[in-house]
Amino acid sequence: MENSAIVLNNAKKGQKYFAVHCRCGHVGLGHYVEIVFAVIANSRKEAAKIARGFARVKHNKKNAIIDCYEISREEYDAIIEANKNDPYLKCKNIQEQRSIKGFESRVLEEPINLAFKKTKQEREELVKYKLKKQKQFIETFQIERRMIYENIY
Repeated sequence: MENSAIVLNNAKKGQKYFAVHCRCGHVGLGHYVEIVFAVIANSRKEAAKIARGFARVKHNKKNAIIDCYEISREEYDAIIEANKNDPYLKCKNIQEQRSIKGFESRVLEEPINLAFKKTKQEREELVKYKLKKQKQFIETFQIERRMIYENIY
């Protein structure tokens, strides 16, 4: 009887338990660690939105949420307990993170990261192109402004 009262207190009526697989960061450019978070929400969409706001989750990545599915109360409690004991989630700095045994095996590479890497020459060409376009825009704007100014006076 007490267990049902606890469940009702933690999860409001209509809310469900979800496991959300997230890509977590602070492990190097183009790399991530997959962590499962337990969330109480009304829908999968809401659960994913809540999990995206958690610390260490890659907030600005479109593919930060890998999977989201409904679970039971027992699974929810197990995930909460596992996350309490996860040394990665307890780290305060990179030195503590590096001292975790076997942590390198948990770090995965972003599959789309290879498409975003540019060589130094490609980057310089891109910057030159953008500066040239910006200069053309400013010159066009100044010409139009001069023409308007001359027509007024």
